[in-house]
Amino acid sequence: MTDAKTWARTNLSGYIPVTFTPYTDSGTIDEAALRRDVDYTLSLPGVGGLYVGSVWQEFWLLTVPERKRLAEIVLDAVAGRVPVAVSATHTAPDDAVDIATHAAESGAGLIMLWPPFFGPRGENGVLAFFDYVLGRVPAPFGIYNTAITEVGYEIGLPVIRELADRPQMALLLSGAVRLDVFLETLAAVGRDIMVTSPVEEYFLVARMIYPELAPDVVMGSSRALFLQTPRQPYLHEFFLAVEKGQWHDAQKRLGWIMQAGEFAHGAALREGKTPLGLIKALRGAYGQSGGTPRVPIPAPGSDEVGQAVANLREAGLDPL
Repeated sequence: MTDAKTWARTNLSGYIPVTFTPYTDSGTIDEAALRRDVDYTLSLPGVGGLYVGSVWQEFWLLTVPERKRLAEIVLDAVAGRVPVAVSATHTAPDDAVDIATHAAESGAGLIMLWPPFFGPRGENGVLAFFDYVLGRVPAPFGIYNTAITEVGYEIGLPVIRELADRPQMALLLSGAVRLDVFLETLAAVGRDIMVTSPVEEYFLVARMIYPELAPDVVMGSSRALFLQTPRQPYLHEFFLAVEKGQWHDAQKRLGWIMQAGEFAHGAALREGKTPLGLIKALRGAYGQSGGTPRVPIPAPGSDEVGQAVANLREAGLDPL
């Protein structure tokens, strides 16, 4: 096993939630709020790392200097307490190399890379894109792959097999919207690369069916930041039940997670959309910066946010 693959299996565990981008009233990055968000997130039980630069961080609306600065702030605020994964995703391969190089030199443990999210793409082109970046940045990498239509391209299993063989490739974050696709991928490449998911239901099934392949990692979750608090660590309790093989308890807790998550994720995700504005607003009610996203992402109405908070309160999650 290569150094990159060994590093991932040794250092990545627990919840690795996403980070968001808070803004000041003038629209610039609110660095102080971001640091407070990092400290809050690391106060949640079971958080084993952070993921910077995902779709939740509005990476495509940020300039390259802003993306670099965000990574610097998070890495400085974390101060080595947990591993940090930083996305270098970009449509231009040289910009992806620039962001990845900066992240690795700043202390990121893992560089996440999506396929190009716009323009004509095919298997050969996507594979060439990954090889171009990997060949210029000597660091552990992770692949992000999803069927969500906003991204516009889902890597097929033949290319995933090839990428999983690359020595630098340590992790696959699968955003598959079908459980059978996720399990097929795990079975096919789970011995060559860590295969994880941002959703608890896939994590539970994978740990039950493929305990020798499924890692003890839930990566890329936004639920972790609005479905629990330090006083009510519902997701951590679910994770512990899974790790102990207490399947009945885990399934019971998963039922609550899925029901509560439906208030914010359900309808939008079934349409292939990311309800970023609502999730940011909900975070403001649960101990974090919250705020509105950048244009053109729609901001939720006050009635929508109020109803979601009321639903979560009724489900047993008290706002802070």
